[in-house]
Amino acid sequence: MAGQLRTVILRMLTVGLISILGWTASPGLVSAEETAKRSRFKGDVVLVRGGFNVFSEGLDTIAGKLAKKGIEARVYRHREVETIFKSILTNQKKFGRRPIILVGHSWGANAILRVAEKLKKRRMKVRYMVTIAATNPDPAPRNIQKLTNYYFKKNGWGEPVRAGAGFRGNLKNIDMSSKSEVHHFNVDEHPKLQSQIINNVVRFLRVKKYAQQKSNSLITYSAAVGTRPAG
Repeated sequence: MAGQLRTVILRMLTVGLISILGWTASPGLVSAEETAKRSRFKGDVVLVRGGFNVFSEGLDTIAGKLAKKGIEARVYRHREVETIFKSILTNQKKFGRRPIILVGHSWGANAILRVAEKLKKRRMKVRYMVTIAATNPDPAPRNIQKLTNYYFKKNGWGEPVRAGAGFRGNLKNIDMSSKSEVHHFNVDEHPKLQSQIINNVVRFLRVKKYAQQKSNSLITYSAAVGTRPAG
């Protein structure tokens, strides 16, 4: 009888201790959920739309195609520089250092260069950046490893991106002005441009079970502002 009483008392004390410490009845479930989230999070893939949140529909298409490959891409407005920056900090702290990929169109292209500058101050690298028809781009900060900029030398609206102080990455400016049907407001919808971006995102995130499709280089390249474009 005394033994049974001691057992009951010990159980009561154990339950009380668990309650005090705030433990849950199923800690294993939480751990499994967090493990699943960590497994799904391959990296920070951020797409930033242009002015007025009206154009840049091509970025939504890219996000949808990446989702089909198991890659989550977050779409933001160009005014959300601080929100983007904080979300990346949170994810990199929560899930560990993963590749950071930034894609922006028009004012969104200007915005992601500012995001990269803020990340530089935290000593965080941007693995891959795509600026599409940037209207007033800042120089590329040195923490960007690969930057491809699609611009218009003529017959369009979009500027080349210059390397900032200490930049040692791969910077390519690709002139889209030879395509008469392509302009500032639809360049993000160009099929080959989208294909190149998606292929590179997949490659830089090292997503398994995906055969990278080789596509032809995009139209015209201006040697005055960079080096040869990748296919």
